[in-house]
Amino acid sequence: MKVVIIEDEDLAAESLESLLLKSKYEITIVARLENIKQAKEWFTNNSCDLIFSDISLGDGESFEIFNALNIQIPIIFTTAFDHFAVQSFQFFAIDYLLKPYNKQKLDKALEKYINFVGSKKESDHVENLLERLKTTLPDLQTPQIQNRFLVSQGEELISIKSEEIAYFMAENKSLFLFTRDNQVYLYDSTILNLEDKLAPKEFFKINRKFIISHNAIKSIVKYSQNRLKIELSPSPGSGGPILISSMTINAFKEWLNH
Repeated sequence: MKVVIIEDEDLAAESLESLLLKSKYEITIVARLENIKQAKEWFTNNSCDLIFSDISLGDGESFEIFNALNIQIPIIFTTAFDHFAVQSFQFFAIDYLLKPYNKQKLDKALEKYINFVGSKKESDHVENLLERLKTTLPDLQTPQIQNRFLVSQGEELISIKSEEIAYFMAENKSLFLFTRDNQVYLYDSTILNLEDKLAPKEFFKINRKFIISHNAIKSIVKYSQNRLKIELSPSPGSGGPILISSMTINAFKEWLNH
């Protein structure tokens, strides 16, 4: 544990240093600073684990140091007067020791510091976990868009880009992929599983049988008062008209506008 002592009285500083070095904790005194000016200069370029700081110094109150530099290091304030107690806890104070020091009070203050560091590490660990969850959860919650689709043609495997796809058609428990250049492949999936893997701006599920892309639409006509009929290119062949129900029309029109 690297400790800095801010104290302008030699006897008080020596007494504190002696007690610290005799404590059960492994402590190194990295600096002893006697006034505000020295402290500001030292903390501008250096740091430590814990600060013991007298409040009344020869050139003012040590609060000025922590106000000026916004030091985020745990502080144990030391003073001969107790009227500074409330003000000291406006800073990163974990304890407040009245002079003269004794081993029992100092050990309790050091124990508070050790507990503080342990709880802070646990808190930081939780914060890190939360941050990781924040970045991970969107990936877990949002389906991953698939940009390529692997199909087979005889012994050959072919990877088809999503922009080459005209539509998918479900037929007799099978799913077929139609490309814009009129190639047809059997694709190992279902309409239900496929829907969330396609870019929603590019593909739309018009009914239980078809998921289509913008470029597959050859024409759209009113089929009845509350339905639309779509002609696709390339044509899926026979099988009756391709219809969009009244429940889907509004969402379909919104998709077309995008």
